[in-house]
Amino acid sequence: MKASWTDKELIDLCLAGKDSGYTRLYERYATSIYNSIYRLVNNIAEAEDLLQEVFVNVFSNVNRLVELDSFEAWTKRIAINKSISHLRKRRIYFTDIDEVQGSEILRDDEENEWQQSRVEDIEQAIERLPDLTKTIVNLFLFEDMSQEEIGETLGLSHTAVRSQYHRAKQKIAQMIKEKGCYGR
Repeated sequence: MKASWTDKELIDLCLAGKDSGYTRLYERYATSIYNSIYRLVNNIAEAEDLLQEVFVNVFSNVNRLVELDSFEAWTKRIAINKSISHLRKRRIYFTDIDEVQGSEILRDDEENEWQQSRVEDIEQAIERLPDLTKTIVNLFLFEDMSQEEIGETLGLSHTAVRSQYHRAKQKIAQMIKEKGCYGR
C-alpha cells in the first residue's frame, strides 16, 4: 500500500470492501473525534463507547461517503450529535474544559502563573453556566461550530444561540470580575 492516501481514496477502498480503508480512516481521525466527544461527556469510558458507536455508524453508511466533501467534518458532526443525544438521555453534562488556546505565548514564570490562574477562573466560570449555555460555549469556542450549526444541532434558532452566547460571555466576565481584578 502507498504511504499517503487521501480520504477519497480510503473511502473508495471502504466501498470496495477493503478493511485497510476502514482502518486507515479510523487511525487518522479517532483521536480528534474522541477529544470532541470527551469535551462534551467528560467521562473516559463513555467517550470511548461513543467513539466506537460513531465509527460503527459512519462505516455502516459508507455508501453515503461518496458525495461527501469532508469525512472529518461529517464524522465530527455525527460525534457531536451522538454526544448531545447521550447527554440528554443521561442528563449528564460536562463540567471540564481541558484546553484554552494561547498558552504558548507566555513570556516567563510569573506570566505563566498569572495566565494559568486566569484559565482556571474561566474554566470555573464556564462550569457554573447553565447546561445549555455551557454546551453552546464549548461548541462555539472549542469545536469551531458556527452559531447556525449550533442552532441546527441543538434545535434552536440562530438568534437564540447568539443571545445565549452573548449572555454567557457577560456572565463569565461578571464572575471573573467578582472573583478579583487581573490588572498588574
